[in-house]
Amino acid sequence: MSKYGWLILMLSLSSGASAANWQDDIAYLSSPALAGRKTGSAPSKLAQQYIVQRLTELGYRTERAGFSFTSGFFANTQGINIFTSECQTRCLVISAHYDHLGRHGQRYYPGANDNASGVAALLYLAQQLQAMKEQIIFVAFDGEEQGLHGAKHFVETQPAQRLYTNLNLDMLNLTNARSRLFVYAPHKMCAAAKQSLINSPVKLSVVRSGRSINRRLGKNITDWRRASDHYAFLRRGIAAIFITAAEDKHYHSPEDTFEHINKARYQATLPMLAQFSRALLTRQCQAVAHP
Repeated sequence: MSKYGWLILMLSLSSGASAANWQDDIAYLSSPALAGRKTGSAPSKLAQQYIVQRLTELGYRTERAGFSFTSGFFANTQGINIFTSECQTRCLVISAHYDHLGRHGQRYYPGANDNASGVAALLYLAQQLQAMKEQIIFVAFDGEEQGLHGAKHFVETQPAQRLYTNLNLDMLNLTNARSRLFVYAPHKMCAAAKQSLINSPVKLSVVRSGRSINRRLGKNITDWRRASDHYAFLRRGIAAIFITAAEDKHYHSPEDTFEHINKARYQATLPMLAQFSRALLTRQCQAVAHP
């Protein structure tokens, strides 16, 4: 998108017109203007404003919660979580981190897959599940790349009874025909949620352990339980489900761009995520949610 395209998009958002879709979301969040969305940076504030505006357009009340963490021997970094506030008890928390690596020298790290893809899916779900807003907290976490700091702060400052399950979305781009999404649930998943995944338009593997993901990938180097923000929930005893494509040759590189998002497969993924989320909100699934 050209610089004029960004201007038109932002003007339409500021005027209250719901012009953005998932392609706009990923393209803008991974654009040079946002320079990699590093926690505490000026471009990170642009990302925050964009996410708040999108959620507000969709009819949600939003809150921002600040937190700080040590980022060097003598430095602290300030992060900001953004979340909706309609749900007050027994909430499904749908999350995606919006921060990335920022800029190093003359190069910036766009983070289109990691994790503009997750944020765009979160915003899509916020649109599709508006009628269920009093059952869901949508939260865009900051500080994931530097140690899951935003998720840890969120979980530590919420009443335990408010949260019953986390659905965490991180790196959803299916880069080739062999790629698949992993649905990692290290606890019992209810039948309705499993049933909703049958006949998925994209390849899926539902797994109970990180070892299963590593075997499928032919690697044994990643602790998937701790790999993203869902870990903050699991370590507090809250059920969590992590959905990810798990691998990308452009991971943490300047080549993680919007152009490398497989548009057709990503588009096919979104309705599946909405169907799965609706299943998690059924009474059956709420009754069995536990770590």
